[in-house]
Amino acid sequence: RRCCIYSHGKKSMKDALVEKINTILQSDSLKNIYSNYFKEKLHNKVVKICVDDIKLNLFIIFQDNNMELSIDEIQQDVEISGTLSSFIFYSAIGGSDLYSSKINISGDVETANSLNNLFKETDILRGIIMEIIGQKASSSLFSILDPIKEKMSKSSERNKNAFSDFLKYDVSLVPTKEDINKYIDDVDEIKSRTDKLLNKIK
Repeated sequence: RRCCIYSHGKKSMKDALVEKINTILQSDSLKNIYSNYFKEKLHNKVVKICVDDIKLNLFIIFQDNNMELSIDEIQQDVEISGTLSSFIFYSAIGGSDLYSSKINISGDVETANSLNNLFKETDILRGIIMEIIGQKASSSLFSILDPIKEKMSKSSERNKNAFSDFLKYDVSLVPTKEDINKYIDDVDEIKSRTDKLLNKIK
């Protein structure tokens, strides 16, 4: 059982983060999806998520009928790692190959494949990101990225390749750890850049 760390009677930031994410993971809708479609492959597995640039390690424990997040070090079956911007794009584009190359996945192949399918079919990764960077910043981010996803589904292969290069090299579209607090003030500029991108791939 995870032991909470308290400071002056208050929960640490990491414990508060874990508590909020567990509320998402243990919602009825996610529990039903997990139990009906993924339990057979993921039951008793542990997945480690490493957000490299902000030094955050999270562990998803797949149990009988639900999933639970922990920050305690646990022996994992699969490790998935990348920068915060990589995870944001990965979740926004729905696990597409356009950005999945920026995410490193190691460990049991069958578990990794099931995990990737779970991320594609649910908003688990998006929910985790929203709690990490905050509701306001993530709402602004996904309001920009979601239309791009829709455009890409209708775009030609040439445009998809061009957009793939854009995602790989222009990651300044997404805030780094140092940029998160400043990000909201820069949304107008980012929207302008995104509009130009969307015009190119029409």
